[in-house]
Amino acid sequence: MTRFRTWAATFGALALGVGVLPHGVGAQPTAPVRPRADGPAAIDGLPPVVNGVAPGPEILYRPPARAPQLENTGVWKADPTMVCMSSAYRAGEFLYQDCLWDDHGGGPAYRWYYYTYTYDYTYPTDARYRNNAADIVEVRLKPLADATAIRITYNTMTDPDLVAATVALGGNQGQPVAMPHGANTTMPGQVFVTAHGSHGDIVDGVTGQARAEQAVVTTDVERRQVEIRVPYSAFDPRGNPAVRIGAAAGLWDAAHDRYLLPKEGDPTASRPGGARSDHPSAFFNAAFRYDEPYDAAWRDHQQLAAVEKGDLSPFSATVDFTKLAAGTDDDMLGQPHGLPTTGYMSLLFASHFETNQGRRIPSDPKGPRPFSFSQQNGFSQGGPGEKERPGLAFGWPCRQGCTPDLASRLQRYMVYVPKVAPPPTGYATLLWLGGFAINAGDVVYGDHDLYHAVGERPDNPTLVVGTDARGADQWAYGQSGASNFETWADVARRFHLDPTKTAMSGFSSGAYSANKLSLTFPDVFGKAFICDGLDVAPSFPTQNGVADKLPVDTTTVHEPGSVIHDLLPSRRNQPVMEWAGSTDDFIPYNITRTRADIYAKGDYDYEFVTWHSVAAEHLTMCNNGTWDVLTRWLGDMKRVESPARVTYVRNPLMDDADAGLVGNRAYWVSGIETRDQALGTVDVTSGGLGQGAPAVPPVTTENTSIGSDGIHLGTGYEHPDLHSQVPANPYTREYRKLGPPVPQPAADTLRVVARNIRSITIDVARAGLSCHAKVEAASDGPLTVTLLGCAGAPQTFG
Repeated sequence: MTRFRTWAATFGALALGVGVLPHGVGAQPTAPVRPRADGPAAIDGLPPVVNGVAPGPEILYRPPARAPQLENTGVWKADPTMVCMSSAYRAGEFLYQDCLWDDHGGGPAYRWYYYTYTYDYTYPTDARYRNNAADIVEVRLKPLADATAIRITYNTMTDPDLVAATVALGGNQGQPVAMPHGANTTMPGQVFVTAHGSHGDIVDGVTGQARAEQAVVTTDVERRQVEIRVPYSAFDPRGNPAVRIGAAAGLWDAAHDRYLLPKEGDPTASRPGGARSDHPSAFFNAAFRYDEPYDAAWRDHQQLAAVEKGDLSPFSATVDFTKLAAGTDDDMLGQPHGLPTTGYMSLLFASHFETNQGRRIPSDPKGPRPFSFSQQNGFSQGGPGEKERPGLAFGWPCRQGCTPDLASRLQRYMVYVPKVAPPPTGYATLLWLGGFAINAGDVVYGDHDLYHAVGERPDNPTLVVGTDARGADQWAYGQSGASNFETWADVARRFHLDPTKTAMSGFSSGAYSANKLSLTFPDVFGKAFICDGLDVAPSFPTQNGVADKLPVDTTTVHEPGSVIHDLLPSRRNQPVMEWAGSTDDFIPYNITRTRADIYAKGDYDYEFVTWHSVAAEHLTMCNNGTWDVLTRWLGDMKRVESPARVTYVRNPLMDDADAGLVGNRAYWVSGIETRDQALGTVDVTSGGLGQGAPAVPPVTTENTSIGSDGIHLGTGYEHPDLHSQVPANPYTREYRKLGPPVPQPAADTLRVVARNIRSITIDVARAGLSCHAKVEAASDGPLTVTLLGCAGAPQTFG
């Protein structure tokens, strides 16, 4: 294993980072929630449903999903905050919301790319652990008539006997004492209450001896919740406005009635690994971590250091039990430990999908081919029954029946909320899709990072949303692609958004995903920003310039129908900016240049920026603080709602119906279906809107330069986040901006040109037409045209 880690580290420095060897097996699938029978529902802040047709994918309009972890039973009534590392008083309960996937125990605070192949604590390989068993989602407290009720919610629970949590009640800061049951950890506490499975005990913090009182523990496996009731005879917080509370979770050794300690090296089926000493702390995840930095992949850097030290004193909440007794509701908005109002936020939402709990493990079917890599899986040995040849690639299209890297029902994302209040119409929104193995927090570095530069524009304040996309390495297929739209829907439910102003953006493989989603669903995005994007999925750096251009797959097995430049005609009404590097080391220039040449030869509204010198390097380009080039172009990102001409490329091979991703509509044209599985193209022009084609000026090219204030990812193990201040970043700007549509007399006519298209439906109201519109069609085969809301049979052509 040591040899493998050394090889992986070297390879990661040359490429984009390789993951650890996968570990763990098995799980139980849960069927996805199906669409409502009565069609999509309108959501304020999202593009509106018009005449029963919703723009964009079906998943964007599903009602909120059920998540058992968020449900209340018994004495519990309060709604969760769903804001990571925050607390609130609600309905007589004190709530602490932890984050997700931050259960890495103790060790170095790895940054990109190191965390893609080097982890700290690692779970036993037994399938029941799902590489996530001790991941705390929430801790809440509530005073009852005779006891304090405590509820701990986990992200994963296949077997409650595998995990334990210890809650510290009382104690004084600066006076840590040993935690019980061989935890090898200290924390202030007057008493310690430990719960594992349906068992619990209370230990005196000073003497370390068990108390006579018993903690009553009940476990709800469906909801992944453990409730603990601590009698007041053991600890009575009533009337106290400042009670110190701490908590942490680890794995339980039922055979020896104590915590299960990690060992050095790799895990076994029954023992966690990753310890860096012979006296490791038992805890994988600590609660009440309010000050974790946002520039950490999993927001766990302080936890890693504390667990490594074996002292969890830094993490605690001060709970006012007089507020609880009075039933005071207080979200502590903008206050320390309360809910934030501006700036960075890590938010949780309930997905409509959970193929398995926890993280993906090697025994899950339909995984990556052998010798492919992903952030959570690391180096892949291939899925069960995998008989195909190796697919040297970063990530893999995880589609129907596949378990994505971050599998559980609950998911997370990062959003930057500008300091200025939203305009009356609401904030604009920029969705940012990270590159291979890059988390949203990896591009947080200062006042001029992407989030600040785009978000704090005074004329267009914008919510900048960094999506997790279930690990981001599935190329926006299946649940990964759906997760981006589920994220957007959750943002719309929380914030005041302008539904006409949303842009899609991304970097590297995330730029591929941004292209894929914005071209498949063009009518919901006003603009697209593609930062050094690949053109086929999956891909592998250094060989893209050759392998991705060959007519047959070689070492990289590509997903059929995944070529992006074939879809570019769908961008007729969606301006785009692309960045590329003239000497790019990861994505050869001929890949991005292919799309630029198509833009130039066509009638697209586009900008293509070619970076030179240092900024041409892949990892520098989109992390170098040159965002002013982007912000000058972004504008208000307002989308076109009803253009006079609609062009759309229908690609059945990209459909993921189970994930709510079927691309068969654009603007006022829907029901676009092909006659077979090949690409189909429809080009439809309405005379009813009184708009002629806009002027198409020639392409303009200019050379210029800009300074930077950015960050080089992966520049060193100790300080990979060092800022760069390159005084001159030369670039070539190639662009064309279309003029406005030319007014012309309105006519009740519809012109259709179709290739391999079987059927389309026209919303005549949005197209400015009547039910008696004259339809002319040129098609290479049978085509039916249905006029929405009009009586009579569809018209047939071809």
